Amino acid sequence: MPETSRNSSNGSTAHIRLVRLNTDKTRRIDGSFTGYRVYFELSQTPPTAWKDIFAREWNDVNPMQEAGIDGGFLVMHCPLQKIASHLPVLKKVVAATNEAHKRYAQEQATERERQEDVWKDERQTVEDVAKSLQFE
Repeated sequence: MPETSRNSSNGSTAHIRLVRLNTDKTRRIDGSFTGYRVYFELSQTPPTAWKDIFAREWNDVNPMQEAGIDGGFLVMHCPLQKIASHLPVLKKVVAATNEAHKRYAQEQATERERQEDVWKDERQTVEDVAKSLQFE
């Protein structure tokens, strides 16, 4: 089944929040003295479209700093001492991603409705032709 832009638990569009820094998963990057793979827990696992939007939003804001989504986590590569300075930017990007995803979901819903209207019109045309035919 294809993933939709809706949260399957409540039918609404995804609204993702940063919940906390996961201290169990956060680890130093192999071969680095100061770099860490920092895991921030998200309020829910985001849908694919949300992840794609986040990647674009993050790249627009900070293309030199690596960050991405891994399941229910936002993962950033940075020194531990820089986390506090990155957190406000991450929150803004997550908020911008939520807004862009909401617009995307609305556009998708509008397109589905349009396609359904086209299908209904087509079905009505077929029904009208079928009714006009004489077989006996």
